[in-house]
Amino acid sequence: MQMPSLESRVASLEAVQAQINERLGSIENRLTALENQQSSNFRWLVGIVISTQLTTQITLGTLILVKLG
Repeated sequence: MQMPSLESRVASLEAVQAQINERLGSIENRLTALENQQSSNFRWLVGIVISTQLTTQITLGTLILVKLG
């Protein structure tokens, strides 16, 4: 059994490296998209919490003023 030449072994390693780089690039893109989505969801959550707090405070303030008045 003859051993493969050095050039063919290096070519094989280069092909594997290219495939790994492609896969890592794909993973990086997916993580970036997920990060952007989470950031957007967090902004929505903060907006909803602030809106709810303001609405509650205004409602309670109105009820107190009606009760006192």
